[in-house]
Amino acid sequence: MAIAPIILKMGVMVTLMLVGFFCTKIGLTGPEFNRRVNPVVINVFLVATILDAVIGATERVSGTVLAEYFGLHVLMFVISMLVAEAAVRIIRPPKESRGVLWCLTAFMNNAFIGFPLAAAIYGEQAVFYAAISNIPFNLLLYTVGMAKLRQGDGMALSWKKIMTPPLVTTLLAAVIYLLDLKTPRYIIDTVDTMAGATIPVSMMIIGTSLGSVSVGKVFTNPKVYAAVFVKLIAVPVIVWAVLRLIAPEPMMLGIPVLMAACPSAMIITVFCLQYGKDDLFSSQVIFMSTLLSAVTIPALFAVLF
Repeated sequence: MAIAPIILKMGVMVTLMLVGFFCTKIGLTGPEFNRRVNPVVINVFLVATILDAVIGATERVSGTVLAEYFGLHVLMFVISMLVAEAAVRIIRPPKESRGVLWCLTAFMNNAFIGFPLAAAIYGEQAVFYAAISNIPFNLLLYTVGMAKLRQGDGMALSWKKIMTPPLVTTLLAAVIYLLDLKTPRYIIDTVDTMAGATIPVSMMIIGTSLGSVSVGKVFTNPKVYAAVFVKLIAVPVIVWAVLRLIAPEPMMLGIPVLMAACPSAMIITVFCLQYGKDDLFSSQVIFMSTLLSAVTIPALFAVLF
């Protein structure tokens, strides 16, 4: 597998993230910027990215293949959650941070980093296959993930939160794809143009969020290093070792492994702030894992594939 495109893509995304980081430092962006722009990225640009992967697709696959991708993504999350359980026992963070570490290990930044990388490695159509991971991601994050984060203090299942626009769009995209519905060129061009904003804006949002993190504290906390090692190395390697036994072809193996290799999900810090958990530890792990993923993802694919 050619590693150069992965390195180039990660370099571009890290640079965009650093632009957002320094924009925060000089006062151009900040929490208010993220509060207003983040919903636009998730509900508009990311939706366009998912649709863009299918409405102009020229290659067709069967519903069986889509079901296989779904099953492999589910298995990837099961493995990630099992590793998260082990990580909590081995790293032994403070009691108030155990659920945070679990979520940081089990859930990844698949949308903002995984989807663009899937396109860079396997082509634009691969975004759709990667987006299937949104289904188990949302179902598990808002049920098992929230229960772990809140340490089982009670939480009703909210389908409104689970059925996010990206998840609904993924299901809609599957229908469009399976029925081979034709889309007017005007719609295709519009969606493609909006999708082009996903990467630069989303990476600037990540950089802006990390602008408030103390870099010195990040690089001196040994538990952050341990958490990042588990997320960026242990999880994807174990996922690869298991899925390679059942994945029928290289891309069907590579996409779930790529999702597993992504840094921790930014949304975990949002939930930490909402529920009064350790948002500093969450931000530190996300900062470090996002930066180091520019090295670990190309390295993993060079070795494993």
